[in-house]
Amino acid sequence: MSETVVEEAAAARKQTLRDELTARRKAMTPDLIDTRGLKVQSRFLATKYYEKARYVALYAPIKGEVPTQDILKAALQDGKVVCYPLSHVHGRILSFRAIKSELELEPGRLGVREPTNASDLIAVEQIDLFVVPGLGFTEDGKRLGRGGGYYDATLRAASPRSRRVGLAFKEQLVSVLPTTGDDVDMDLVVTESEVYRGLHREPEFLDT
Repeated sequence: MSETVVEEAAAARKQTLRDELTARRKAMTPDLIDTRGLKVQSRFLATKYYEKARYVALYAPIKGEVPTQDILKAALQDGKVVCYPLSHVHGRILSFRAIKSELELEPGRLGVREPTNASDLIAVEQIDLFVVPGLGFTEDGKRLGRGGGYYDATLRAASPRSRRVGLAFKEQLVSVLPTTGDDVDMDLVVTESEVYRGLHREPEFLDT
């Protein structure tokens, strides 16, 4: 079987999974998302990756994604540099700006909140820890995004010492995900009930 046929089959399976996982996400009520989102964030904040990171890239959640407000508050209190992606991209690599308050986030051209132009740009290579959204994850760290490929491209362009953590509700976990060479795995996948080891590279990444 040719490589093209394999990739086309993987793409078709991914789209089927996206439809299934989107339906699961839509079935979650706002109260459920808030309540269980607190538990996901609490588990993330207890990881060594968070503890040791200095530059943290967060995401502003869209409907159904794990909230990140508690992570933002904790990171700012802990003196970390917190940045968010912008909707305007060069190629497929995301640009990031740092913020010092949630008030510095405003709706972007895609409706997702992002930093204002007054915020400082942060080079992708500076970021120690990427907190990554997704439609689906496996326990061994594979991720299914919405299909644009922006996070995969950005994570490949990041520093080799950087780490990435996916946040998810347990409904987003699947046993198998079709992958291609462009897909990037997570070091951890954090849910409301457990932290799953993906790549799980050493958290001493700042010492390298």
